[in-house]
Amino acid sequence: MFETRPDAAAMFERFRSVESANVGYSTALEIHAMILMDTVNDIIVNMDDPEYVIDTLLATGKTHRRFKNDNFVIEIFWVTG
Repeated sequence: MFETRPDAAAMFERFRSVESANVGYSTALEIHAMILMDTVNDIIVNMDDPEYVIDTLLATGKTHRRFKNDNFVIEIFWVTG
């Protein structure tokens, strides 16, 4: 995402000060990616428990609500070919 949309880094407090060429080597990005993938895996593993999946998604959404600000651009997350 940061390679195709360098402006995306502005939405992430931890990456704003990192030059776009170096974001991919960021420890903070690696940690965030691991947390994201763990959450995705957790949802997949628990697909047979809709209540758990919904609760997990709602909890994740609540933690991200604070990021809705002037720097947030939803279109960056929708990849188009």
